[in-house]
Amino acid sequence: MANGNDHRVYTDAVTAQLGERVTNLGRRQTDMESEMRAGFKAMEAAVTSLANETRASIAALSTNLAERNKPQWQALGVALTFAAMLGGLAYIPIREATSDLKASVSALGSKVVTRDEMEWRTAHAAEDRARTDAGVKELRDAQVPRAELDRILFYLGERIDRIERQRLSQAGE
Repeated sequence: MANGNDHRVYTDAVTAQLGERVTNLGRRQTDMESEMRAGFKAMEAAVTSLANETRASIAALSTNLAERNKPQWQALGVALTFAAMLGGLAYIPIREATSDLKASVSALGSKVVTRDEMEWRTAHAAEDRARTDAGVKELRDAQVPRAELDRILFYLGERIDRIERQRLSQAGE
C-alpha cells in the first residue's frame, strides 16, 4: 500500500471512494515531497550562487577601494606643478618690486638732506636775506623820492634854459 500499486477490495462505494481519496492524497504528498526537495535544492543552489557572487563582488569592491586609497601621484604632481607656477608668478613681481624699491631707497639716500645740512641751509638763507635786506635798505636810503627828483630836474632844466639864454644874449651883443 505504500507505493500505491496494491488493489484493495471495498464492500461499498463510499468506502471505495474514501480509499481512493486516501490513495490520491498519499500520491500527492509523495509528489509534493519530491517537488519540495527539488525546489529546496534549486533554492539552495540559487542562495549558494548568490553568496558566491556577493563574495566576488565584495572582493572586487575591496580591491577597488584599496586602489582608491593609494596616493594619486599623477594628480599630486600636477597640483604641485600648478602650485609652483602660481608661486613663481606671485614671486617674480614681488622680487622686481623689491629691487625697484631698493633702487628708489638708494636714490633717495643720495638726495636726502640731513637735519644738520637743513639747519645750515636755513641759517645761511637767513644771513643771505639779512644781507639782501640791508642792501635794499641802503639803496632805498640812497634813492631820491620821485617828487623831489622831478622838482630838481625841473629846476635844472630851468637853469640850463637860463644859461643858454644868457649865452645867446651875449653872443648876440
